[in-house]
Parts: sequence; structure tokens; C-alpha cells
Amino acid sequence: MKITLVTTMRNEGPHLPEWIAHHRAAGVSDFLVYTNDCEDGTEALLNLLPCVTHVPLEDGKKPPQWRALKAAWDHPLVTGADWVACLDCDEFINLDSALHGIADLIDQANADMILLPWRLFGHAGHAHMSEEPTTARFTRAAPETLLYPAIGSYFKSLFRRDGPFRQLGVHRPKQKNPTRHAPPRIVDGSGAAVPDSLAENDGQIMHWGKPIARDLVQLNHYSVRSAADFMLKRGRGLPNHQQKQIDLTYWVERNFNTVEDRTISHMAAATQAVSAEFLDIDGVEQAQAACRAWHRARFEVLMQEPEALKLYGRLLLAEGAAHLPDAVALDLITRYGRVHGSN
Repeated sequence: MKITLVTTMRNEGPHLPEWIAHHRAAGVSDFLVYTNDCEDGTEALLNLLPCVTHVPLEDGKKPPQWRALKAAWDHPLVTGADWVACLDCDEFINLDSALHGIADLIDQANADMILLPWRLFGHAGHAHMSEEPTTARFTRAAPETLLYPAIGSYFKSLFRRDGPFRQLGVHRPKQKNPTRHAPPRIVDGSGAAVPDSLAENDGQIMHWGKPIARDLVQLNHYSVRSAADFMLKRGRGLPNHQQKQIDLTYWVERNFNTVEDRTISHMAAATQAVSAEFLDIDGVEQAQAACRAWHRARFEVLMQEPEALKLYGRLLLAEGAAHLPDAVALDLITRYGRVHGSN
């Protein structure tokens, strides 16, 4: 079974080998990686890794991620794949321990598309960067069901390439004309069929409810990492909504350290084995070290800027985001619905 992951990267050098090793060990066949404006050595490192096809993006008016997804749809690694997912370098597929790989998940699901529900992971109290793996270092997360903010109910997707789809999307693929094609068969993270309204609406990217289904799979989303990593992410920007600020609000809405979640640890040994294979490749260890050195130097430059230093201090003061009681969260959701006309 050929499984392709599509992603965009900018200055992800310290983290990308672990991300690729993790998903390679889980059964991903190929990685189609688009890059833009890298300064840290990401591109040189990607070019050394097996199973990676690196495509530098040319300048364009649209955000890089959207340009990459449009180009990727007709790339041989996507057209020749059985299953495809579009993930970011801070998103790790976390399979139930009874599954031996992504192929097992696909076999159990018997669907055209499988929802990969987000689980937001916080900074776990870490201020500084480290060479420790992301999945081992950041083990504090939002509760299994996070009613508020809405991003706690977002999902990404793993889908069949020959299903009723016409284009890659950031969270889910765009679907073919419903007047000529039946909607895709979609299951949630526990393998249960989703409501028809979700299956038919390819613009819906959240599956709100209690509890969130994640018996077979969840997507560990390490969107902040340490406070220092977050400052560097802020400088990197977002690959799609480039006008959106990565600021204290962004941190508070994602930095949940409510409960411990080490469920991904059963995948660590296989990841480490692949990582060791990478390090045996001539030049990989040196290239990753160069990326880490660039990030450390860039952080020190940021700490000379008064506003950046002030934000860094506020991140540490903010610590972890509050998990609201269900009644309070539901009241907020109702009020948002009234304000935005959905209730």
C-alpha cells in the first residue's frame, strides 16, 4: 500500500527528521515536501533523506501552502498513491497501540476518508529549545474533549486517492460535484460513520461533540512546543493565513497542559530505529546540527529586540491555557453562535 504525506515547510530543520521518521515507521511510503524561503538549512537536510521528494516553491501571490496543495494534486507521488494526507511538521499521527501501522487503521476503517482529530499539546512548562524528541518532551495536552476554543474540535484527514475527491485541502480534500458523485464514506477517529451533513460538506473542518472520537487514531498537534520554539515559529509565519498574527492570543488558544498524554510513546521505538538509519546517512547529522545552530542564533537575535523579549516573557507568565468547565464553554459557544448568526 502506497501512502503519501504532503506538507509545506519553512525553517523546520530541527524537527523534520523526527517527523519524517515517525511517519515512515508508521507506514508512510513517500513524503512530498514543498519549501519556501528557508534560511536554516531545511532544504539541504531534506535533500539528504530517503523517501523524501523536495520541491522548492517559486514566488507567487497566493500563500505557499495553497500553491503547494494545488501543485501536489497532479504530482506522481500523489496520483500514484493509494492514500494521501496533508499534515504539518508539528502534527504527528498517534495510532491506537493495537494497530501496527497506518495500513491497519485503513483496513479497520473501510472508508474513503478517515478523520484525524486534533489533540492540542502545550509547552509542558519548557522555556528553552532542546534536542529531545517532540513526542517525548511535550506530554501535557488538552483534555480528550475540548469544547472551547473551537480548534479543539478540528481535524485533518487521511483519504483514498481514487475516492470522490478533486483537489487537496488543508484539512480535508475538496470533493467532486455532488450531482454526479456520491459523497465519500467518512469515518471518525473511532471508525464510526460521521453524519451525512459532515460527509457532504467539504468546507466543514471540525467535528464538534462530546466525547471526540479517537479510539483508533488522534493527531497530536504540537503547535507551540517550548516558548523559545514558539518565538521562532512566530518569525516563520503561517503557511496559509499569512496575515494572521502568531502572538499571545495564538499561544493561549493552543497551549493546553491540562492532562498528561503519553499514548504516542508506544510508537517511539520504531521512530528511533528509523531516526538511527537517517543519522547513518553521510551528512545528515551535520546538516541537522547546522539547522539547530541557526535556530539558537536566531533566538538570541530575537532576544535583543525589546518587543520580542516582552512577548517571550508574557508567554512564560501565561503558562498554560485554562480548560473551561463544560457549562461555561457551552455558554460561550451559544453566544458566539448568536453573534455570528448561526443560532
